[in-house]
Amino acid sequence: MESEQRIAEQFAKATGCWIPMEKVIDLGEPGPSGNENDTYVAKDSIFKVNNLFNSGSIIRLLRKIWMHNQIFPETSYSFYGFTGFDGRTVLPVIRQPRVANSRPATTIMIDTYMIALGFEKSSKEGHYTNNTYEVWDIVPRNVLVDEDGDLYVVDAEIKII
Repeated sequence: MESEQRIAEQFAKATGCWIPMEKVIDLGEPGPSGNENDTYVAKDSIFKVNNLFNSGSIIRLLRKIWMHNQIFPETSYSFYGFTGFDGRTVLPVIRQPRVANSRPATTIMIDTYMIALGFEKSSKEGHYTNNTYEVWDIVPRNVLVDEDGDLYVVDAEIKII
């Protein structure tokens, strides 16, 4: 992981996508943080500074983002850049559309939504599978519903079966 981080830092600085840690606050207002992300809320976007705690590596995080975008395109992530402390820590920054005027979805809403996407509910809360993916942590704090009743999965754990 150390070599991956050094390469990512060199790439980010060479291509202009390095955000000095003291400039991260310029992305937006600090928002809720979780196990893996500190968030910054802008008008139309949520920026997530990912600590790689769940994924373990930048490459695994990018794979997870790709899978998320395949399953939940309405909340697709885009790579924004890297931040960190020079020569020490490198953290990916990803951008996601902001779902304004929303609230957490109910478990029944989530179950109905995931079944409509072709997933089967497992016996574990917030856990679903289909022939390709296993998806979990699909719980009210990670699924929003807007004023029109549309659901948006904003955070999920995903792996290929």
